[in-house]
Amino acid sequence: MITIDDGIKGADIAHKGFLARYPMVLFFVLAFALTWGYFWLIWAPLKLPASLIPLGGFGPSVAAFLVLAVTTGKPGVFRLLRSMVQWRAGVQWYLFILLGIPILNFLAFLVVPGTFADLVAPSSRFVRVYLSEMVFSLTIGVAPLWEEVGWRGFALPGMQRLHGPVVGTIILGLLWGVWHLPFFFGPLAQAGPDATFIRAGIALVEFSIGLTGVSVVMTWVLNNCRGSTLLAILFHAAFDSSGLALMTLFPSTSPYYLPVHYQTLGIAIFFSIVALVLILVTRGTLSYQRYKREMG
Repeated sequence: MITIDDGIKGADIAHKGFLARYPMVLFFVLAFALTWGYFWLIWAPLKLPASLIPLGGFGPSVAAFLVLAVTTGKPGVFRLLRSMVQWRAGVQWYLFILLGIPILNFLAFLVVPGTFADLVAPSSRFVRVYLSEMVFSLTIGVAPLWEEVGWRGFALPGMQRLHGPVVGTIILGLLWGVWHLPFFFGPLAQAGPDATFIRAGIALVEFSIGLTGVSVVMTWVLNNCRGSTLLAILFHAAFDSSGLALMTLFPSTSPYYLPVHYQTLGIAIFFSIVALVLILVTRGTLSYQRYKREMG
């Protein structure tokens, strides 16, 4: 005879089965809901101080741990935690992140019309700003840490497994870009005081394309570093910090997200080119076969 307890257990199994089949969908829904909900339903209505803006960056990491707790339990959670301290990688990858990313960012500045004329001679200030921003990003800033635990620590392996390294990375990169929507529209917008809806929309599209290109580069690096979330965090911190430091070499650069700007068009053009080169050179694998071989 079927009892009420049997019915409850069956419903619970079916519920977990649904979540187990669609963990990536659940992750993205939660990541967006937690971040957008915080900014638009808590931070803005309560008029919280700017110092609490970084809390919105916790969305992807909280979503990742919640999904893992529900679908895989302790093994999945501990696996992600171990990835956050997985430091073993060739020294060349650390050099590429810490030195190569600033060089790529510098070239992204140069593809924007008119920026070369604004270039000034480099000084020690660039190094000071870069290093100080790196320290800030990895500690107080929290964005690289809490974003990448979700985007690359949790989502990237699943997206590569489901859609392949190129398509999976492109989907992830576009979603990563759109996740930043509160920084283009609403009370948190950084699209400039005179930005219209159309100009902010164009800047968001350029920004999302740029982050998609950056995502391809990051996937290639991580596939060669056993998917280390720690390396993803360092990559994100180097990308953000070098972009800010390079503004010392281009003093007229606006701090806002604008169309035809380094943070939007420059990154979109240059990193799309780099991404295409990597896809062609690796024959569409982005070193994914190495990742699968080393991870067993």
